[in-house]
Amino acid sequence: MIGSLLKPPPVVPFVECPNCKQLMDVAREICPRCCEEISPEYALVSASVVYHNTQACSLANTITSFNAFMPLALIASVGIYLIDWYVSGTPRISLGLLFYSMVPILAILLWYVRYGRFQIGDEEYLRARRELKQSFALWFALLAVQLLLLAVAVTRIPRN
Repeated sequence: MIGSLLKPPPVVPFVECPNCKQLMDVAREICPRCCEEISPEYALVSASVVYHNTQACSLANTITSFNAFMPLALIASVGIYLIDWYVSGTPRISLGLLFYSMVPILAILLWYVRYGRFQIGDEEYLRARRELKQSFALWFALLAVQLLLLAVAVTRIPRN
């Protein structure tokens, strides 16, 4: 699953008609809906933009699908920290929980490196970008809670 967060999804390129915005096969020279003529230069640029938009939106949707597990991760983190602190007195298992929050954060940062500066994005791309900003804030807040719990546990360790 981590691999699917870090690599771009496979996408079939299409050309968007400049007149009616219908998506069509790259090899088309005339739009089947409005009969607009499609030049090869426009087809190449349009296919690149549609391809990039589709890849960015698909990967963003995959990343934001992890948000459904955030409440469970928060409850599990607090529970495991308390159990770990009570049983062993030191954060042993708790350190591994940081990895769960860092995977989506890393995926979001990589998405922004790969797609964040794209200036020709459509409305779906802009929506995906906003959702990723919200996801980043939520996952970062969870990481902050986990680090705070870890800091409390470390400061409570008796020193001999």
